[in-house]
Amino acid sequence: MSWQKAIILNPNEQVMNSWSGNCERHHKKVVAQKGLIKTHYNTVEAKEVHSGTLVLTNQRLLWFERRGFLSKTMRASFEIDLKSLKGITSGGMLNKWVSITDDQAEYIFHLQGVGANEIEPFRNMIINQMQKAKATVANANAPAPVIQKEVITKEVVMISCQYCGGLMVQTATFCSNCGAKRKN
Repeated sequence: MSWQKAIILNPNEQVMNSWSGNCERHHKKVVAQKGLIKTHYNTVEAKEVHSGTLVLTNQRLLWFERRGFLSKTMRASFEIDLKSLKGITSGGMLNKWVSITDDQAEYIFHLQGVGANEIEPFRNMIINQMQKAKATVANANAPAPVIQKEVITKEVVMISCQYCGGLMVQTATFCSNCGAKRKN
C-alpha cells in the first residue's frame, strides 16, 4: 500500500509534492542498569530512524512511515500544520539532512533529491504554501462586506368602487371586492 492510498485530504486540500527518505526522532528512553544490590534507572537520549515519504499539501506536511517486514504498508505517522511552521534548515556533509520545526517539535529528515543544491527550492516551495495557507486563514477571518439595502416607498392612491363602495387601486380596471368594471 502506498502513501497515495493512505492519505486522507481535508476539503480543498491538494498534494503539491512528495519526497522519499528517512525521518529521525529523538526521545528520552529509560534504561535499567543492574547493580550488585539494586537496579538503577537512567534516562538517555535515544534516536529512532524510520523510512517513509514526506508529503507536502497546500495545508500541511505529512509523514508516512513504511511498516511491516514483507508487506511494507504505509501509515500516516504525524503531520505539521503549515501555519505553525517555525523554520527549515539543512546541513550535513556526506549525509544531507533537513530540519523542519513547528510549535511542537523538530523533525529531521534525510530526503532523496534534497541536497545542497535543492534545499532552496525545497524550502521556497514549503514557505510559499505556508504563506498561502496563512493568507487563506486571514481572508476567512476578514469581516464580511456590509450590504446596504435601499428601501423605496411608493404611494398608492385608492378610490371607491361606484357599484359596491369598496376601496380599489386607482389604476385597477376591475374592483377587487365585487369584480365590476371600473367606470372612467
